[in-house]
Amino acid sequence: MVSQNPQPEIYTTRHSFLAGDTQGTTITQQINTSQSWNEDVRVYGIMLHYVGANGATLAYTDPVDTGGAVAQFDISIQAGPNSVPSTAFSASQIYRKGDKTLALSSPILVLHRQPLQVTVTYDNAAPINAGKDVTLVVTLLAEMYIQNT
Repeated sequence: MVSQNPQPEIYTTRHSFLAGDTQGTTITQQINTSQSWNEDVRVYGIMLHYVGANGATLAYTDPVDTGGAVAQFDISIQAGPNSVPSTAFSASQIYRKGDKTLALSSPILVLHRQPLQVTVTYDNAAPINAGKDVTLVVTLLAEMYIQNT
């Protein structure tokens, strides 16, 4: 229940990829927004961190394949039955930025009882190397609103 209108919300998912994972490996996490029937959630941005097997934040160049190329991950967000935006986008582009944040040009609207999911897909031709396990921590920056009726 919203105690202020709008109420800031942060939703975090963790997507762990292990050595040997191959192109197309996909991990989907569902988010419980705990919103009431008269509230909606608006997601305004995405923040991203890569975390290594030892729990340390990885530099952009750490999760590499055998050819030295940086591991590529794609992110998609599903609100209800739809992907928003309609195509996946590159996690690498977000992670290269200094603040590791992507501000969305328009918010993602999640209504009551609509599932909110984050899907991360490994998109390199080469499998993840031994010792290069990586967890992508995806944080959705949002606000919860009481709907005007």
